[in-house]
Amino acid sequence: MSKKKEVIWSFALACTFLCWHPLTQAADASTVPPLAPALDNSYVSAALGNGIMYGTSLDTQKPMRWRAAEIRFGPAIDLFGLAAGGHLPAGASTRLDYVYYNEGHPDNNHRDGYAAQMVYRQKLHPGFDLELAAGPYFSMNRSTINGTEKDDARLGGLLSVALLARLDQYSPGLSIRLAYNHALVPGAPSSDAFLVGIGKELGAAHVTAADADSSHGLWLAALGGFAQTNQSGPGKRLSYALEAKKYYGPWAASVSAIEEGDDGVRVNRHGVAAQGWYVQPITEHWDISAGAGPYLAANQRESGDWKLNGLFSLQVGRDLGSSVRGFASFGRVVTFRNKNDADLMTVGVMKRFDL
Repeated sequence: MSKKKEVIWSFALACTFLCWHPLTQAADASTVPPLAPALDNSYVSAALGNGIMYGTSLDTQKPMRWRAAEIRFGPAIDLFGLAAGGHLPAGASTRLDYVYYNEGHPDNNHRDGYAAQMVYRQKLHPGFDLELAAGPYFSMNRSTINGTEKDDARLGGLLSVALLARLDQYSPGLSIRLAYNHALVPGAPSSDAFLVGIGKELGAAHVTAADADSSHGLWLAALGGFAQTNQSGPGKRLSYALEAKKYYGPWAASVSAIEEGDDGVRVNRHGVAAQGWYVQPITEHWDISAGAGPYLAANQRESGDWKLNGLFSLQVGRDLGSSVRGFASFGRVVTFRNKNDADLMTVGVMKRFDL
């Protein structure tokens, strides 16, 4: 799948979850399993836009060709107890967002990555809110330098400003998001982008968590789909994995056995990954989650030696019953060696087994 199609499908999927499923209100709270507390100003959004990349290694500004996109979600967090202590102005709140950001396709620069941002939100008017956000941004940029193609992984910062125009008359918590992002990555180009999208607050939702009781049952999953090496030439190939996962409220931990498949040129890799997850319920039966962790793997098209890599994942899940769930997952294998990184696009089913 091309990067352009990935952006479009990711945005369409996120919009579907934001608009198609209304917030679930229980007429009788006793009918809702007490699996997770009601959310307080949790938030999820998706946006598309355009911008420019400039600076280090670029001789001129490069346009993003209207392919910039972001997906963000996160819970309300009382930073340093400011709200509880009465130190925030009226109408203000703080939140921690997990962000997937794609900076479009400037010439010879295909950069995207993952950020964690602290967000300050201030109500300006009954119909408008302002957000200021900043945090670390781990990015990967596929480009060709001196005839050598690389997937340059670097740590930088992502700064964001957004104006939210509220649409509560159509759906409580729904808003239009008008945002500006500035990516600052030492030793690499910077970028500016303006994005437009939709967002939703989840503060009124009663939601179910993935675990039904305190025993923390074990979930076993089978995943299948496609892998794509993040360099030109190799096409998609079949990829699959087996996973064991345990949930602890909004958190989870997983161990996975992964087979990335053989692209015939650069990657024939398999290994074992461990990830920590944050899980954000969207409605009673849907959730979105972000995971990250180490991935020990051997690439038979390199030395065949076992090497430590990283794995970042975004996942959308749906309850299919009390002990079965379906999900779609987008993963990024990061080698930290500027070559042979890969995208994993899979769907799966998981089943709970009580311990």
